[in-house]
Amino acid sequence: MKRDGAGTPGNFLRFGTAEHPRERLARILETPHLARLVPQLPPASLHHVIQNCGLEDCGELVALATPEQLSAVFDLDLWRSAQPGMEEQFDATRVAVWVEMVAESSAAFAAQRLAEMDAAMVIAALARYLAVFDPAVADNPDMVVPTVLKNGVSLEVGGYLLAAKREECWDTITEVLVALENEHRDYF
Repeated sequence: MKRDGAGTPGNFLRFGTAEHPRERLARILETPHLARLVPQLPPASLHHVIQNCGLEDCGELVALATPEQLSAVFDLDLWRSAQPGMEEQFDATRVAVWVEMVAESSAAFAAQRLAEMDAAMVIAALARYLAVFDPAVADNPDMVVPTVLKNGVSLEVGGYLLAAKREECWDTITEVLVALENEHRDYF
């Protein structure tokens, strides 16, 4: 299967053994018709590039990936075990890296990407960073106010009160959620 001189979609990812990851990535990004090739890649191949070249440097590839590819890459990238054979754990710290990287282009772009993904996965990822409450909880003197609301940073978005469980990436997450609420209200 020929693809504009690049061979099969995955062939342009083959690396020379002496090649530095930055050189690899530069070569990949110079591939003709990259925008047509990336959506055809198996998620495992895309994940391999991200692992070897660094997520922070792969923003252009991630931007070209389909929502299905990104969901599959998240499954590969966000679940890790401390040691081989141990149960995999969700890596909440890695979520922050992903959110920051995807939102670099704009909060609206990141919101669009989230709106294209499985809501349960997005909720699971963001649940490590924030708790969601009805604003009446904080205003009602008869209610026990959760500690995260008393001691932390919070913001009202779309009729909900968001409270930070972890403050790293808070500004970016809330910017993306505001964009999501403004531009994709049904998904929000």
